[in-house]
Amino acid sequence: PMPVHQAMAAYEVRKSDLVNTEVSKLREATQLLNSVLASLNLPAALEDTSGQKLPQSLIDKGEAVARAGGVAQLDRMIRELPELLQRNRDILDEADRMLNEELQSDEQLRQQFKERWTRTPSAKLTETFRTNAAKYREIINNAVNADGTVQEKYGKHKRGMELLSEGPTVMAASVPVAGPVSGSAAHNSSTAGKLRGLMEKVETLKAERDAIECELKCASSDMKEKFISALSDGTINEQALSVETLGRAYGPLQKQVNESLMRQSSLLEEIQVANTEFCNEKSGAGGMAERRESVLKELAAAHDAFFELQNNLKEGNKFYNDLTQLLLTFQNKISDYCFARKTEKEELMKDLTRDLSHGPVGVLPNAPAHHSSAPASENESGVWPTLSKFTSYLSFGTGSTEAKKQPPPRPPPPTAAPAAPAGPNLPYPMQPQGMPVPYAGAGTTAPYPTYALPPGYNPYHTLPAYPHQAYPQYHQYPPQYPGNYPSYPP
Repeated sequence: PMPVHQAMAAYEVRKSDLVNTEVSKLREATQLLNSVLASLNLPAALEDTSGQKLPQSLIDKGEAVARAGGVAQLDRMIRELPELLQRNRDILDEADRMLNEELQSDEQLRQQFKERWTRTPSAKLTETFRTNAAKYREIINNAVNADGTVQEKYGKHKRGMELLSEGPTVMAASVPVAGPVSGSAAHNSSTAGKLRGLMEKVETLKAERDAIECELKCASSDMKEKFISALSDGTINEQALSVETLGRAYGPLQKQVNESLMRQSSLLEEIQVANTEFCNEKSGAGGMAERRESVLKELAAAHDAFFELQNNLKEGNKFYNDLTQLLLTFQNKISDYCFARKTEKEELMKDLTRDLSHGPVGVLPNAPAHHSSAPASENESGVWPTLSKFTSYLSFGTGSTEAKKQPPPRPPPPTAAPAAPAGPNLPYPMQPQGMPVPYAGAGTTAPYPTYALPPGYNPYHTLPAYPHQAYPQYHQYPPQYPGNYPSYPP
């Protein structure tokens, strides 16, 4: 069930915080202990009795550094940090770019459509995204500071780590040789013995801390069944159940951590007192002995810094890789959001465009003044009468149906009528030259009056009469009727 998953996630966060806190306490305390011992040149000062050979503790430390990969391993891990850092920055920058681009588009369309742009503003929807992006940015900035601390410590101890990586021969050549210690009896004194006993306690304390850290990381408890049982009873009180379980599982380990820290405090006090007495009992061979002791301290500090930096770099590498996965998930969520907003924007713009296309048509503009300022003479005797005549001419043969049903009257005697003058603006004349005028029944707009001839009337009485039967009926005229007319004498 979802409540169980949420409770499990919250429990894991509480558990992780508790473990990290306790482990950090142990590591910080161990680092402090190592730095104090290195500053006192312990335990190397107890082993350097001849002033010529390397102390066995330094030889062992050099071998440990070489087995761990040496300074070359640290170089490789440090060179990876900028690339890992930049990868996470690029992912976060891309997420910010998508948010800003979507916000800009929304604001631009809101300005364009005003109150018609009714969807929720982007600034309101992306508040959580912006907050999380700021947190991720802060985490990256803190990681940059941590990287700077690591590189600073690496630069400080790089020379000593290089000597430890080269082996005992190179280390021995780099350590100044001093004469026999005049106070060599001090190395066999009770103070020296006490210091050796304290060094053994230091090693025991470190081993105990390693075991405690392992137990802290490996401890586990099955909370799933408890949460399911609580859900079946009603609701899950995650905080109460988690705190109770964590206290029972990690309470004894937390107690051991606190005891270890208290033991270290008292142990350091005893070491400082015993070392002061040992230094008073011991005398060296002038400045050469001091320089030798300084180099031995530097090598011891380089050993401790090497393993501290190695742990820091491993954690840093894991941190950046885990952060990459979180940022990719974050970026995908933003990408999904921007895609959904883009789809919503397109749909809303379609609706707005459709509404605009169905809106009322605007009033037609008035005609320009020059369209209505032509003189009356032009309107009366110019184009329009000509077009009227042309329309009458084109309507030739388009008489009414009733007129077409009646037989046509006898055509008038042919006359050699001159062609009608064409209108001033027509591309061709109104009447073809040499063609007879259409008969009166051909149309309603003939340019001459229509009348019926009296029976037997023949104005051409000087000419022989033409038989009426020779004329075909109107409906038998062929299309080229002008060519079938008989010619008349002049």
